[in-house]
Amino acid sequence: MEHKADIAVVGGGFGGALMAMVARRLGRSVVLVERGTHPRFAIGESSTPLANLLLQQLAEEHDLPQLLPFRRWGEWQREHPGIGCGLKRGFSFFHHTLGQSFRDDEQRRNQLLVAASPRDEVADTHWFRADFDHHLVNEAQRLGVEYFDQTELTDFDEQPDGVTLGGRRNGGPVRFHAGFVIDATGPRGWLHRTLGLANRELPLVPATSGLFAHFKNVGAWPSEEGAPYPVESAAVHHVFDSGWVWVLKFNNGITSAGVAATGERAVELGLAEGAPGWQRLLAKLPSLAKQFAAAEPVGGFVFAPELSFCSGQITGERWALLPSSSGFVDPLLSTGFPLTLLGIQRLAKLLGGEIDRAEYERRTVAELDQVSRLVGALYASMRDFELFTALTQVYFAAVSFSETAHRLGKPELAESFLLCEHPEFGPATREICESVVGLAKRDETLARIGEIIEPFNVAGLADPAKHNWYPAVANDLFAAGAKLGSSADEIREMLLREQLI
Repeated sequence: MEHKADIAVVGGGFGGALMAMVARRLGRSVVLVERGTHPRFAIGESSTPLANLLLQQLAEEHDLPQLLPFRRWGEWQREHPGIGCGLKRGFSFFHHTLGQSFRDDEQRRNQLLVAASPRDEVADTHWFRADFDHHLVNEAQRLGVEYFDQTELTDFDEQPDGVTLGGRRNGGPVRFHAGFVIDATGPRGWLHRTLGLANRELPLVPATSGLFAHFKNVGAWPSEEGAPYPVESAAVHHVFDSGWVWVLKFNNGITSAGVAATGERAVELGLAEGAPGWQRLLAKLPSLAKQFAAAEPVGGFVFAPELSFCSGQITGERWALLPSSSGFVDPLLSTGFPLTLLGIQRLAKLLGGEIDRAEYERRTVAELDQVSRLVGALYASMRDFELFTALTQVYFAAVSFSETAHRLGKPELAESFLLCEHPEFGPATREICESVVGLAKRDETLARIGEIIEPFNVAGLADPAKHNWYPAVANDLFAAGAKLGSSADEIREMLLREQLI
């Protein structure tokens, strides 16, 4: 069996399917090659406002209106109620001392709630990937993408006129001839292994391991009166010294939960053992153990011995790795989706001749490194929640500024993820992250963080009077209009257009 196409995309997850759809809209013939079958379990499930904006931009730029309902909770529920989804109103963090029940004080010094939307209708989502990825692969086929599942590729032969991929499907040999190959198989993926590419060390982030599963019958984490949103309608983070637990609830009765921890903490807990490791973790987090008292895993546990990864090369003459295959940083800040969507945007430009391989590689590496530095600093501050909370404001300031700038039609203000290439914010963020990991003076570090984010703070962040609860309030944006070079009328028009007021 031999098949020819302009583009071969390897890996049929959401990134590969979206890349195939975009390439097809660019007028290219496309084959999408998948080792397994759909529907299938996949981790990486929490979207963000910036990710949803990027999804909207892909839909609008490449005539893919079928993607638009997935940008917001309300539209998703109306248009595709059968595709599993979770309501994400923001980010919730709770700081635990191992061996003790969670407790807080009147100043809410052991929690942080950052709203991303003012109401459910326009909220972000968690993607139940078994459903979502399957749907996108079906949509790609409707556009004319040729899809080959249960295909195990073994050979990569690059010639001046194209690439030949060889492998087996349904018990027989199969070959694909393509002008360009895009790898969407994830970290340490197919091309990285097949080409024997070297690894590159990510800056500052410690080596972390992960253990995760889907559950049913998970109880509720208590909400507090007056909170900016129901605390579980969010990406919930339970932070402890050297690690954190995530809890994401879907509308189909399934809850995604897992732990990421430093190598030393993972060994101490025996996370490699799966279910026994999870139970040892819960024994050290009594309040979380209560929430999971009746929970049952669905499909078993998955242990990932090394979460963070970066390939030493991400493009060749006739191939490129999506950001999700180029590298992966511990998912503390839900950065995987926006990085992947940015990569799809840029690969579309590369295929169209608007940028070259060097620019794609440079920007992908720069953004992965910036995420790595910030996550590394957050790990270094997990035992000091005041410092941890302050550092998260660097992330929230960057993404809220970037999203708002783009929605106002001013993308030149925020051309890189986490503003890593901004002449002031980028270097200042790197400096503060290195200071935290290097155990610089704490009070000076806290003051410096405030200075860094102030010119980009359009969401009312870092306000001590809010006691770690940050609702999505339009007045904060009006007050920060000058930082975006925008008038009150421009901001009001944007908020009305986006249904945010």
